Amino acid sequence: MTLSSVFGLTMAVALITCIPLYTDAANLTVLEQELDRAQQTRNRPPFAFMYRYIGAWNTSIELEEYRAVNDYLTRSAPGVIGLPVQFATRYLKTDDFSMFPASEAVYAGLRQPLGWVNFAFIDGLYDHITVLEGGLPEVASSEADRVEVLVSKAFADETGIQVGEDYVVFMRGSQAEAGDALRQSQFNVRISGIWQATDPEEPFWFYSPGSLASGLMIPAESFGQRIAPAMTQEVYAAIWYIVFDGSAVRTDAIPGILARIAQVSTRAGNLLPKTSLDISPVEALRNYQRTTYIMTIMLYVFSIPIMALVMYFIGLISGLVVARQRGEVAILKSRGTGISQVMGMYLLEGMLIGIVALAIGLPTGRQLAIAMGKTVSFLNLGTRAALPVVITPRAARLALIGVTVAVLGSLLPALREARTSVVGYHQERARPLGRPGWQRYGLDLLIGVVAAYGYYVLQNRGTLNYLGAGTGDPFQDPLLFIAPALAVFSVSMMFIRLFPLLMETIAWLTGLLSRSVSVVLAFRQLARVSRQYTGALLLLILTVSLAAFTASM
Repeated sequence: MTLSSVFGLTMAVALITCIPLYTDAANLTVLEQELDRAQQTRNRPPFAFMYRYIGAWNTSIELEEYRAVNDYLTRSAPGVIGLPVQFATRYLKTDDFSMFPASEAVYAGLRQPLGWVNFAFIDGLYDHITVLEGGLPEVASSEADRVEVLVSKAFADETGIQVGEDYVVFMRGSQAEAGDALRQSQFNVRISGIWQATDPEEPFWFYSPGSLASGLMIPAESFGQRIAPAMTQEVYAAIWYIVFDGSAVRTDAIPGILARIAQVSTRAGNLLPKTSLDISPVEALRNYQRTTYIMTIMLYVFSIPIMALVMYFIGLISGLVVARQRGEVAILKSRGTGISQVMGMYLLEGMLIGIVALAIGLPTGRQLAIAMGKTVSFLNLGTRAALPVVITPRAARLALIGVTVAVLGSLLPALREARTSVVGYHQERARPLGRPGWQRYGLDLLIGVVAAYGYYVLQNRGTLNYLGAGTGDPFQDPLLFIAPALAVFSVSMMFIRLFPLLMETIAWLTGLLSRSVSVVLAFRQLARVSRQYTGALLLLILTVSLAAFTASM
């Protein structure tokens, strides 16, 4: 009996955990498909985040206004979101300047510039580019006469710029109308090198390298020490690009991730108004939640009858274990053992069985979830790829709750027996046992009424035609599954209610018609102590009925 209890509780843990494990793995597959679809649309990693401040949409800002939000997004935000960071970079640029050869600077207002350029820096740029000519620019101090810059190969080819040449850049338009402003917005630059992206398809590139062609790339220190002090509203555009590793994200973590992303976006907007999260997996995560919500509810609803069967099996085994020990319990009671001591023994036994069941049931549930993922139809395993099933904290919590409920439920027969004296024990053995509580309170009839009402609702909706006509999807309406399951429970319990009367009738008929003593005694024994067999009989009826119903779907 103890082995049966261990087996029953182990299967309970396995069945309780396989549903959330399967839904998590199936939902993760849906999430990966959703993110892959989003990645193909925007050609970026699925968990890429881009925060932007664009001066063209608002107004350019001072570097001091930029520092607070920059510190938050580069230092604090990744920790708040709570995902591993694969890499992060930032991009800062000025408004456009007109570019002239140094020898033609005096004619800047009269001639067309070579092109429109801006000063910019990108963290980690040098690790992802190839310098085709020249070298990397040196850091410019605040007193430097000229600023060394890198130019792109596309811009160099377009303008004919060569390494080592000197140029002058002027702030364009109304920002440089006054003489003082003109001097403050004029910089001498020297071309230190020409660069090209090593791999334009690399995830590092938040924009295509071609869209950065007009940028004069400088070290971040040059921007802070030489460019910013000589300008007003020097920050025209700022981008923070963070790519997280979302491979370990599971269903139950998504609401928290969405909440933390919203928290970071709100904080960034407070530090620098108009800072926006323009690229993120938020929309894909929300679509995923909407897609998987109904499927998760369906799977849990469909698992209720099986969970009920398993819990009934555990209660049945517990009752049998306690029934075999009724004599020992009665003797202990007669010798002064208290109810709490008897309950303590059964509780300790249940806890030990529960620990063993958890240790075996969790990996068993994982294997069941993998088998569910390969199932094409009833008892038909296909050749699908195995789902990425891992034991999650939510599944472990559900297993622990299930074991706790099962152990506490198994104490009910023990509590009843702990209150029985030796005299009461022998009296119960001498007379037929009373009816179970669900028969006394008419639970089977109540369930039958609920099932009948469910069929009435389905008939009025017209959804009963789904199964009969072979069209439509029976999983669109959970009532199509719940109503028949309730009907199975109700009819099975009604049969158990009539089982003693049926056995008495058969025993009476065999006494009249049969000359076999063994047959007559067998049916009379079934009629006399029929309750001893009704538990197992009910379990068998429910199991076969629900299996037949599930196979017919």
